[in-house]
Amino acid sequence: MKFYIASSFKNKGLVQKMAKDIQTQLGWQHTYDWTLNERAETIETLTDIGVKEFEGVLESDVVIVILPGGKGCHTEMGIALGSKKLLFLYDPDRILNNLSDAAAFYFLPEIKHWNGDIKVLNDTCL
Repeated sequence: MKFYIASSFKNKGLVQKMAKDIQTQLGWQHTYDWTLNERAETIETLTDIGVKEFEGVLESDVVIVILPGGKGCHTEMGIALGSKKLLFLYDPDRILNNLSDAAAFYFLPEIKHWNGDIKVLNDTCL
């Protein structure tokens, strides 16, 4: 299985830990690790990152969205939905419990809400 994790830069540490756990415990391949990037300071760099993130989502079998996410994260979620990827939403801050902070798209039937347990992720995808 191939996976991509979308989130916000403020969740960088959690994204790195989760990616490492998925790779070591499940043997899945991470399609693109955007956490290795620094903030883009040129249009060319931003374009390169955008292309790599877009391709990372398209190459994946599974997309995990960790909330809260920024505009890029929600764009990646849209690409995953439009591409019919298996999509998991992880909400450690319980944003889904506060409807004024939640987007309607978080509740689409295509999106699985996930508690972060790697075993559950594996069992759901097999």
